[in-house]
Amino acid sequence: MKTKQTAQSAIRNLRILTALFSVCALTFLALVAAANTSTRGQAVRTAGVTRRVLIRVTPQGVIQSTDIRSSKAPSMAVTPPESRVLGPSGNTVWQYNDQAAIADGVSIDANNVWGAWTLSGARLTIHAITGNGTPAWSFSAFGSGNSGVAAAKGADRSGFMESNAAGNDFRQHGFRSTSNGTADWSFPYPVSDPNLPASSRKVATSRDGSTIAAVVSDSVTQNSTLYVFDADTGAVTLMWTDPVRMDGVALTDNGSKALVTQDNRATLVDTSSGNIIFSVAGSGAGNIFYPISGDGSVFAVGGFNFDVYAFNGTTYVQVIHLTRANFWFGGASTVSHDGSTAGTFGANYANGWLSGEVYLFDVPSHNMLGSYPVSGTGMYQGTPIGAGSNDNGTVMAFASWGTQFHDWPEVMVFNRNVQLIGQINFPGSAFSVDVSTDGQYVVGGAKAVHANQFGSGGRIELIQLQPSPTPTPTATPTATATPTPSPTAIPRATPTPRPRPTPAPRP
Repeated sequence: MKTKQTAQSAIRNLRILTALFSVCALTFLALVAAANTSTRGQAVRTAGVTRRVLIRVTPQGVIQSTDIRSSKAPSMAVTPPESRVLGPSGNTVWQYNDQAAIADGVSIDANNVWGAWTLSGARLTIHAITGNGTPAWSFSAFGSGNSGVAAAKGADRSGFMESNAAGNDFRQHGFRSTSNGTADWSFPYPVSDPNLPASSRKVATSRDGSTIAAVVSDSVTQNSTLYVFDADTGAVTLMWTDPVRMDGVALTDNGSKALVTQDNRATLVDTSSGNIIFSVAGSGAGNIFYPISGDGSVFAVGGFNFDVYAFNGTTYVQVIHLTRANFWFGGASTVSHDGSTAGTFGANYANGWLSGEVYLFDVPSHNMLGSYPVSGTGMYQGTPIGAGSNDNGTVMAFASWGTQFHDWPEVMVFNRNVQLIGQINFPGSAFSVDVSTDGQYVVGGAKAVHANQFGSGGRIELIQLQPSPTPTPTATPTATATPTPSPTAIPRATPTPRPRPTPAPRP
């Protein structure tokens, strides 16, 4: 027994040393990239607020650091939509460019694309799928800062979350497509946290449009709170506070359950009572978001591993486990609405995020459907940053920052045979992606330049996939009621105080 414990300790120490070596290597690459960027970008820049984002790895998880400053940055001129030319990757329906703001979040419903823009010009926009990309209307309470959006897949309802540039004013709004730039209702959050601003990962809208949920942190108390709203009135129906930081939230179809991403813990909460239905520790924290199926029977947990849990009639059990040396699976994972398919885009942080692989799984059989590797070169990090799926898992899309030389598309779309059936090639880094329920449309949001470069401006682009035969997913039993396992007492460790970085000086 002593020999076994010694071996396990040696393995843990080796993993920590490996991760620390990776941190040093990535820090060196980031410094080189920053120096290179600052010397060769002056000829093509115009005035504006700029942001550079870097991802570094620690033994506990991934940390995303953001540098915001006044500088000169390349801009994206507002251009007319591209013609609908058919190609092997589908056809571009329209593009919408902004010279200052970054398209940090996108969400698609049956008729519209909703966009959440950050930095200078931060706002909410709505674009008709069948239009030319010009927004029908827009909304902003601040004009700058950060924002996030989540639209109902089966109803005309959207939740918009925003925080001002100083990070001391957070607000939640409810909209319909007919709101015409005036919120149906608004709620001011009683928190202040410039280090954890609003984002699309922190807000969710149920498929039926009845419920909006959001998570916010408080830099004073160091607590996080899950807020649940009646989507029609804005009435707060639940406040669930916990000392473990909340990074994201997802809702089931009727909003009765919320899957909360709490650092490295996935917590399934009953939104009517605040009771914990199920909780499980993941394998890392930071740059992470956990997705859930429409009925709540399947969810995924990312990190240094990728794990899928399914309800067995009594509780949730792990049915898929994937791990690869030096890979991070936290940033881009998805589960189809029917729970039949799960996918993840993992990347190798040890080589500067310059290689990775997309994996798709059949959940009922627990088998891997296949994988799609990518690799590139250059100084910029190709970090996976988002994922989405249609209802039955036959269309899955994955977004990443891409590499310096665009060695793979910033948005890649796959069928269930893991064949590339669509793509979006952004001039800069993708920050978000979403897929329509029928899989006909894929939308991506991006920054005008790479995330590792100082610069501003962004784009939302909508593509339409070409009709093609797709494999039929494995049939899964359809439950007549949403699974509700009995709550299980789970030991919760006392959270370790986390040092918070000092916010970067703002212009």
